[in-house]
Amino acid sequence: MIVVRRRDSGATLLEMDASTLAGAPLARSVLLYADLPGADLRGADLRGADLCNADLRGASFAGAQLAGADITLANVAGADFSHAALGDARLQAVNKKTAGAVGTDFRGADMTRVTIKNSNLAGAIFADANLHRADLTHCNLAGADLSGAQLTDANLGFANLAGARLPYASLVGAMLVGANLEGADLRGADLSVAALNGARLAGADLSESIWSKTSLARCTGLHRATGLTSIRHGDASSVDVQTLRDSIAGLPDELLEHLGVRPGEIAALRELLTTDERGQEHG
Repeated sequence: MIVVRRRDSGATLLEMDASTLAGAPLARSVLLYADLPGADLRGADLRGADLCNADLRGASFAGAQLAGADITLANVAGADFSHAALGDARLQAVNKKTAGAVGTDFRGADMTRVTIKNSNLAGAIFADANLHRADLTHCNLAGADLSGAQLTDANLGFANLAGARLPYASLVGAMLVGANLEGADLRGADLSVAALNGARLAGADLSESIWSKTSLARCTGLHRATGLTSIRHGDASSVDVQTLRDSIAGLPDELLEHLGVRPGEIAALRELLTTDERGQEHG
């Protein structure tokens, strides 16, 4: 017999005449505040289940069905969601009471349209996960592994991606407004049609990344990124004056041309904007 209780009151939420929850039929179950640390829920059917505020530390949901589940405010530090189906699930504000890297594993998971905003997923693993149209706004993803992840049309507004690994990730059409990409590994990542508005780029590795109609506005630290001469360009991208004012002195001519600056304008803009910057500094 398996008994699942509320972690706050000890009240019984679920009783099952079984020896394991692995593969259990738990669709639409109400497991609010469930006490399930280390639970084996591999392959379980939890579609539409309510797991809000649950203690899921170290639990295994590998291969589980979690489409439409609500996991808001749960603690999923160290949990394994590898290859789980999480389409349209909500994981808002998870791990908020866990400091530092959380070790949650989402590798290979289907996270289409998932909502993860305001969560602490520092150091989490999303390698090869499908995060198409996911909402990761205000999410702490510092040091996370998003290698090869599908982030097409994802919203990463104001996310902390400092030191994150995104080699060969697809960020086509992604919103990176106010995102911290300092020290991030973006080698080979596809940034076509991505919007970088107010993004912080110092120390980011952009080697062999793909830019086509990529938009940069109010970005800082672009000149301190690496791999700028090996960016692969498709259609021309765009850059605003504030980004140029911050970085133009250290940007290669070829990159400026692909950002829409005409060859005859480069020297004049360097002189104008760096002179203007010096004037502001001494004003």
